[in-house]
Amino acid sequence: MCGRFTLTSSDERRLGSRFQISLDDQMENALSRYNVAPSQEVLTVHNDDEGDGHHAQLARWGLVPFWAKDLKVGYKMINARSEGLLKSRAYAPLVKKSSSRCLILADGFYEWMKAENPKETKQPFHFTLDGGEPFAFAGLATTREWEGEQLTSCTIITTSANEDVEPVHNRMPVILPDAEAEAAWMSDKLDAEEAVSFCKPLESGRITSKPANKSMSKVGGTKEGPDMLVAGNSD
Repeated sequence: MCGRFTLTSSDERRLGSRFQISLDDQMENALSRYNVAPSQEVLTVHNDDEGDGHHAQLARWGLVPFWAKDLKVGYKMINARSEGLLKSRAYAPLVKKSSSRCLILADGFYEWMKAENPKETKQPFHFTLDGGEPFAFAGLATTREWEGEQLTSCTIITTSANEDVEPVHNRMPVILPDAEAEAAWMSDKLDAEEAVSFCKPLESGRITSKPANKSMSKVGGTKEGPDMLVAGNSD
């Protein structure tokens, strides 16, 4: 699974150039993030309705489908397993629509390794791609009305771990390998089966990891910042 991730960059121009988007002031809170958690707003990218460009949008992490009567449903839908996408009541309709397939921007993600001693807390590891470059998770998003306002929510698709991640965890988020794959994922020329074929482990050799500070395991337990990426015990 993927339960936390990072988007530590605050360079709007760099992100805008990389993903061909414009960022407004409302999106600043999604940047310089060292411990993005479920229910928080994340930065997503979608195709324009005209199909000739991309636009950025904030979305609540944790999909809230149209039939849900409680936002807490989203906590159970932060991840969507690639193997069951086309069988899922919530995800199958979204995979079939290019307008629902999105990018979720990040520059790292966390997974936890179980301790040999069950009394000890799990050790978080921070995984980065190509030396810390920004990248995109394959995501699904939906917009519905909630208490009189429009609510956009999203989920990160996961798959089996590659050789880089497997020593820590047996699952990993689907990371689209390059800009071409990102554009194809959102394309209306891709049918549902073809879209699912994109949801596979990233080739090994591009991801590196290092132990993170255990304080990041508790949301709000420590002020969010670069120290979370440095191994150490929680306070």
